[in-house]
This record gives sequence, structure tokens and C-alpha cells, in this order.
Amino acid sequence: MTLRPLIALAALVPLFAGAADNQHFGLRADIPLEQTSPAPSLKPVLKETGRQALNYVNQPPLIPHKVQGYQITQSTNRCLQCHDVDNYLTTGAPRVSPTHFTDRDGVVQPHVAPRRYLCLQCHVTQADVKPPVENDFAGLGQFAHD
Repeated sequence: MTLRPLIALAALVPLFAGAADNQHFGLRADIPLEQTSPAPSLKPVLKETGRQALNYVNQPPLIPHKVQGYQITQSTNRCLQCHDVDNYLTTGAPRVSPTHFTDRDGVVQPHVAPRRYLCLQCHVTQADVKPPVENDFAGLGQFAHD
């Protein structure tokens, strides 16, 4: 590439940068990118409805209750107080899946493996909200009802 096209390209860069400054993106609505947007309020979580249908194969089950304030640290996991194999029979909560006891080397552990310990990375509560963008997503038919 010769020097002349590079200079022309360099002259255009400020034009594109200026155009990006006036755009608004995604959920930020009318708040420009250079401004800090306020945190959205917490949405109402659906009342405990039991187990909800899955929408796709290997989807982590949804949490049918509030988890605000649940602590998950190296020494405590609020989720396991009800869902651990030692507790689920007395609490009536679903038992932690056996897959959660296998470490990354395939070795079965006597406790939840570290890679599955942070429950809220995969399992989320179901809130009663309108989707942020319209979509026509449909689950996998009969699988969603199994």
C-alpha cells in the first residue's frame, strides 16, 4: 500500500469517530456512551412456581425464587444449604445434579466441584419483565414441556 491511500484513510478516521460519539447503543437508550448510566432497578421475580420448562438441550434450570442477598464465597454457598445432597430431602429442593461433582479432569469429588460452585453464573431467576428487544424465539417444542 502506498503512502497516499494511508494519508487519505487517516484523514477519514476523525469523521467516523465523531459519528460514533452521537450514537446510542442497546439498553442505554438515550444516554450517550461517555456518560455513566444509572443501574437499572431490580425487576420483580416470579413467585415460586415450581420447575419451569427448559427451552433448549442442556439449559441450566431456572431458579423459581428470589436470590437477592445470597452469599457465595469460598467458605459458604447459600444455594447448597437447600440443594446439597445432604439437605435436599429435608428442604424439598431439587438436588444438585451429579454433573456438578465432577472436576475438569473427570474425577468425581465428594463435594461440588470448583467449576460448578458459583451457581448464579448459570442458574438465573426468572423475572416478570418485557424483553428488551422484540424476538420470536421458540423453545424446542415438546422438549420444552418434558
